[in-house]
Amino acid sequence: MSEQLTEGERIVLRELLNLGQRVSSSQLASNLKQGDERVISILNSLASRSFVQIQTREIVSYSLTDEGISYAEIGLPEIRLFNGVKKLGGKATFDEAVAQAELDSETTRIAMNWARKNGWLEISKEDDVTILQCSVDIAESDISEVLDLLSSGRELLSKTHAESLKIALERKLVYEIITKRFEAEIVQAKIGEIEQLVEGVVKGIGDITPELLASDAWKTATFRPYNVDIQPAYRNYGKKHPYAEFNDWLREIMIGLGFTEWFGPYVETEFWAHDTLFVPQDHVAREVQDQFRVVAPYSHGQISDKKYYNTVKEVHENGGHTGSKGWDWPYHEEIATRLCLRPHTTPVSMRFLYEHRKGPQKMFIIDRNFRSETLSATHAQEFDQCEGIIMDKGLTLRDLLGYLTSICKGVGIEELKFKPGQFPFTEPSVETFGKHEKLGWIELGGSGIFRPEVTQPLGIKDTVLAWGIGSGRLYMASMGINDIRDLFSRDLTWLRRSYFIR
Repeated sequence: MSEQLTEGERIVLRELLNLGQRVSSSQLASNLKQGDERVISILNSLASRSFVQIQTREIVSYSLTDEGISYAEIGLPEIRLFNGVKKLGGKATFDEAVAQAELDSETTRIAMNWARKNGWLEISKEDDVTILQCSVDIAESDISEVLDLLSSGRELLSKTHAESLKIALERKLVYEIITKRFEAEIVQAKIGEIEQLVEGVVKGIGDITPELLASDAWKTATFRPYNVDIQPAYRNYGKKHPYAEFNDWLREIMIGLGFTEWFGPYVETEFWAHDTLFVPQDHVAREVQDQFRVVAPYSHGQISDKKYYNTVKEVHENGGHTGSKGWDWPYHEEIATRLCLRPHTTPVSMRFLYEHRKGPQKMFIIDRNFRSETLSATHAQEFDQCEGIIMDKGLTLRDLLGYLTSICKGVGIEELKFKPGQFPFTEPSVETFGKHEKLGWIELGGSGIFRPEVTQPLGIKDTVLAWGIGSGRLYMASMGINDIRDLFSRDLTWLRRSYFIR
């Protein structure tokens, strides 16, 4: 069959011929008063038949975060602090300078750090009072210029702003926007053929309408040739976020395995987040470098069950009646009542066991957790975890590995391996790894059998299997996602085109 063009293809090719050069899909769409997605779809169809060449370029632009917008309006904290000291004569006490600059506790910390780093202020002590003194005449920062340019509507910056832009990105005053730009041009060798096709008129009916069907005129009508290889225009439609769809599927798998879904608070006391799990009160996981602690109120948690609290306290100090020696260290209520953002979903398991102390029990939760992590391809400060526990008599490590295998393979991860791990609240402990097609073996989560120091204070004598798997990492391994940050991407093109197939 000879080549035929749809009306949309003819219009796009005619415009490309008129322009006679490479043009972006957005400009083409604007010229033709068509949607960008429809024009891209038509270009892809023409490219598949070698009529046009398409190139994709990534355009990087920048925009201000909320913090960046605030600093663009009122000034960087370090400049405000410097100006405050200068207004006070070039030398002032710390409290006077902060009051003059109208800084809060958070911006004061930022201002001190950068003013000292830039060499604008000297810090000294006089009679145990912190004194700030100007060491330059004027405090100028290229970062201010970056914020001003972006706040005025500029999205692209010159190379002279590269270093300042880098610092602004690190300070989270600016975020990066990556836009894909599609550009197309006529294949020169096909110009003659294209001109004939564009000018050629194909007779016959192209669209079947209700009126045509109702009149029976279609029975004797002539139809235009129909090309089944043409890709239709992409239509955006309402749908769940692909990662949310994945978590729903994971939830259905857990329910199908006989588990009951449970929930718990995001803000926890360290008693539930750590103490009930036999994590020592001086453990590194409690430091602010690893968990987000609620600063104010510093100690606001309530211990409602003093009997359970005292039993946990005894286990920490000397092992109680578990046969353990505990941590042989004083246990402090001040630490137990501190508030933190939940660093894992295991405190939800403990709250469940507190209310369900007789087996058999099977519980799971898929929910958000928070850790002070350095952002990377496999680590995020917010992440979802699929936590599960099974309590029954006679359970073994083999049962635990069997459930983990069923869950992981249920979402499409075929290659798994396990290796011994170490956690304060389980013994034995196991780490689970899944094979990612590009990243290789990535850790999916930890698991094990709860220690007597965890279950004995609740009076539980049955074996309790427990695990916590990062559902984001499960999604990465099963769907071939290379960067965990893509799970929360603002890229509308990616969100519209991505999907999860069960």
